[in-house]
Amino acid sequence: MPFAIRPARAADIDALVAIETAAFETDRISRRSFRTLLERESATTLIAEAEGRAAGYAMVLFRRGSGVARLYSLARLPGPEGTGLGRELLEAAEKAAYERGRLLLRLEVSERNGRAIALYERKGYRHIGAEPNYYEDGAGAFRLEKILRGEGGSSTDIPYYEQSVDFTCGPCCLMMALAHFQPGFKPDAVTEIRLWREATTVFMMSGPGGCEPFGLAAVAHDHGLSAEIIVSHPGALFLQSVRSAEKRWVMERAQEDFRNRVRAARIPVANRTFALEDVRSALAAGKLVVVLVSGYLMFGKKVPHWVLVLADEDDHFIMHDPWVEDERGETRIDAAAIPVPHDVFYSMARFGGMRAAVILGEGKRQ
Repeated sequence: MPFAIRPARAADIDALVAIETAAFETDRISRRSFRTLLERESATTLIAEAEGRAAGYAMVLFRRGSGVARLYSLARLPGPEGTGLGRELLEAAEKAAYERGRLLLRLEVSERNGRAIALYERKGYRHIGAEPNYYEDGAGAFRLEKILRGEGGSSTDIPYYEQSVDFTCGPCCLMMALAHFQPGFKPDAVTEIRLWREATTVFMMSGPGGCEPFGLAAVAHDHGLSAEIIVSHPGALFLQSVRSAEKRWVMERAQEDFRNRVRAARIPVANRTFALEDVRSALAAGKLVVVLVSGYLMFGKKVPHWVLVLADEDDHFIMHDPWVEDERGETRIDAAAIPVPHDVFYSMARFGGMRAAVILGEGKRQ
């Protein structure tokens, strides 16, 4: 039976809910979520019809500033096997991701769903990880990935850690680097907050603050890593929107302390705009790079944000972003080992006209 696959519309919500209810007993997408996702530019929902009746759907999520798409859901009405509906929906989802310029399509699938796993493996998906007790029924999830363009991949042995709160991106990048260079190190929430307390530069008058490059480098050195700083702005940082004279004074003193510690530790500092070649050379030397980016290009918030760059492959970097947009249905599969084209990365790697990077490596053994 031939299937017609087209973009879903608001009028299809009843059909989508019926497919969801018939296909899954738990972890169902709600009617409200379907409505929200159909309206969202970062999501594409495709519906398959046979003889004018909805038979299945596929939903793909797109993260801004990323080269990866995620197959959020693929479902069909119960019926005879061998119709090819699942394969056609998967191919349509891959095409949608390819047409949006994505390098990879990722997905999560229940370890108990043998038929779906077999389909994905036949279509060239490879296993990149697993999540125990992922679904409401207690089943674990396999994480799979398919390369849509190019010959590279995004697998990395560098551990990923999701930030617990919205102001600890820098410390989480440090923890991931520590876990890579010091295999016995285990990231956890207590260490996350402790590193944030050690590295933060913002006076807590209206809420918790974040970190700047000198604080991150000083703390990285204190914990046994080598560090180098490249920052385009020579003076105190992140003061543009600070109106309180007292808060500015505290921030300036905190940053003065970090600069003194960096100087005492003989951490190299280059006051200039970093280039893509700086990042590429550091990665080629076996180092990792913590880079300041604008959160606006990634998740729509005008905030400074730190990410960890892991590898350089062809025309894109691979990076861990410690921030996961839970409200948009993201999981760590959307934020770990993200491929980002070089030009897109360099466009997002600035905040308020400033560029900053902290290059981290294995420290000297005592």
